[in-house]
Amino acid sequence: MTISSRLGSGDLGEMEAMELEQMLAAYSRVSSANKAKFARLKVVLQQFHTKGIDCLLLKGADLILRLYGVLGLRGMVDVDLLVHEEDLPAIDGLLRSLGYRTQIDGNPAYQDPESILTLDLITEVWYVDDQEVIWQRADQRDFEGIPVKGMGVNDLLVYLTAYNVAHRAYLLPSFARDIAFLVEKEHLDWAFILEEACRRHLKIPLHHGLSYVIRHTSTSIPLHVLEELAPTNRTERFCSFLLNKLVTEQPIAELGHLLLFLTQPARRKGRWLKNSLFPSKAFMTNRYGEEWARAPLATRLGRPFSLASQSLRLSSRLAVALLTRRNQ
Repeated sequence: MTISSRLGSGDLGEMEAMELEQMLAAYSRVSSANKAKFARLKVVLQQFHTKGIDCLLLKGADLILRLYGVLGLRGMVDVDLLVHEEDLPAIDGLLRSLGYRTQIDGNPAYQDPESILTLDLITEVWYVDDQEVIWQRADQRDFEGIPVKGMGVNDLLVYLTAYNVAHRAYLLPSFARDIAFLVEKEHLDWAFILEEACRRHLKIPLHHGLSYVIRHTSTSIPLHVLEELAPTNRTERFCSFLLNKLVTEQPIAELGHLLLFLTQPARRKGRWLKNSLFPSKAFMTNRYGEEWARAPLATRLGRPFSLASQSLRLSSRLAVALLTRRNQ
């Protein structure tokens, strides 16, 4: 008997009724919050469209519209947008004209006047050499009369998995649900995904992330996909061992920074390290705000020492995790 029929007949226990009431209340809260955020996002996207500014919706904003269909089934903290770097000045002027305030973050980030919607702008997908391929494979759909873009479905699966494993560096059931919905509702080219994983040096992160999805959902990821992503040499087995120990449902602070470096394309690792130690003025402004404006030289000189200190603390946390955590 379904819950709805049991409700109609009164055949629903007190505990079940309380749980159902809590679920409905949670759904209502998430739906209301997302509705307010999407209303503000619509204004921004309409302005982008009018001004000819291109963007791709990423993560939650894309997934809710694309997979979930209703606003209350998935929460959304902020909205991530992939934009072209050359459009950042125009975007800054547009958002400021709408009353948005800049936020302290590594990327350009803005919050609306009522502190309801936060926009996080990124200009590149870290594991891709040529960013243009992401834009060329993008999907376009309609959002309340506004044409919007999201990643192509195969890029989306790779990005979501790589982001959660190597950028966020911890895994949650919500990630597993997102991937399960994507697999069920979209047509995936697994041959392309396998090629992309190898080409982007993401084979082991994808194996780790998709293995987690299979353990936590009933989604039907083809068995041969995991078999082809599985480690086959000593280096890959060591990487798999590390991810099994470190990237779990228990986050390790700043682990993502290390994994981002390790998953950079080989020829970009040196540049990434240099930019981390001695970043651009734009990054320093976004990251340090008033501190940078007040004492730019001291802030810049202090950054390498601060990063070195963080690295030492991270090393300590990694050692503890490797010694105490069980393999997944």
